[in-house]
Amino acid sequence: MSTMPARPQDRLVLRDGIARPGERAIEPHSVVLWTALSLPLLGYFVWYYRALRDCERLLDDGSNAWFWMAMLFPGMIFVVPYAIAQARVVARVEVATRMPFATVAYVGLCIAGFFVPALLALVLQSRLNRAARMTPDALGQLKL
Repeated sequence: MSTMPARPQDRLVLRDGIARPGERAIEPHSVVLWTALSLPLLGYFVWYYRALRDCERLLDDGSNAWFWMAMLFPGMIFVVPYAIAQARVVARVEVATRMPFATVAYVGLCIAGFFVPALLALVLQSRLNRAARMTPDALGQLKL
């Protein structure tokens, strides 16, 4: 019997006190706009940074969005860091929004996002928007 390796989001630990009660940690952004802006590569980099920054605020974990941006660009040349960075943003959004993907959907989105990065903005921004519309208390009560 073989065991599946742990997905990146299985190793993240959420902290208490993500935001003060009644405060919104992030603001919703247009899914259509960010998908269209992500079609050119420069626009995708902007969306990627903002998505990771929003996850950092939702999780209040002090992760550095610039570090992952640094992995993303040269990683496009060296493939492996690029694939890891793509899987990372999917995992971070999944954990930050408390809206898990099925394993097949997670892998499929990571593979599709590897080839067409704008698909990540299309799928993930709507999840970030749903989390943005929730109060921090309501979001904190959701289980991953």
